This record gives sequence, structure tokens and C-alpha cells, in this order.
Amino acid sequence: MVMLKQIAKIRVAFCPYSKHSTPAKVFLNQALSKKNSLANPTCDIKIVTTDYSKDPATVDVTFKDGKNFNINASELHGADIVAMVEKYAKKLSQKEDLQGQ
Repeated sequence: MVMLKQIAKIRVAFCPYSKHSTPAKVFLNQALSKKNSLANPTCDIKIVTTDYSKDPATVDVTFKDGKNFNINASELHGADIVAMVEKYAKKLSQKEDLQGQ
């Protein structure tokens, strides 16, 4: 599923050397895939690396309708983050289809 189509902005912050950053990296890998990049080339994706390994990894997603998801990635699995974002993106796509946009 292409999740970037309904997303305006993504910000992912993590310490690259922390084991707690794995879910954020998994999400980022999905978001940066070629298929997703082609679906919405205007999506602003920012990657912020922190120096302190105790900082929680965070994923902040802003959808085209203005809804924000602020996710503590340290508490979830990468697939769970992807599923949450895709679920809301699918809802937005269905809403657009019904409105004929």
C-alpha cells in the first residue's frame, strides 16, 4: 500500500546507535521506498539524529487534512507504526474518492 499519497510531512527523530530506534528506522525505510516516493514526491521528509541514546525515537506525521500523529516509536513495532499511518491514509483516500476529488 502507498502511504505517502495522503501525507504532507514526516519528521523522524532517533539516535542511530540505540536499539530503541529500530521501529523508527523500519517506518522510515517504508516511507522512503521508491513506490512511496513516486506516489507523493512533494512529501517533506526530515530525519533528525540525536546524540543521546536514551532519547525516545519519535515519528511525527502530518496528513494533508492537517491531522497530526505524534508517535513514540520506542514503544511500538515498526509494522505497527506503518499500519497506523496506512489506516488513516486509507480513510483519507476513501473520503476523497467519495467527494470526487
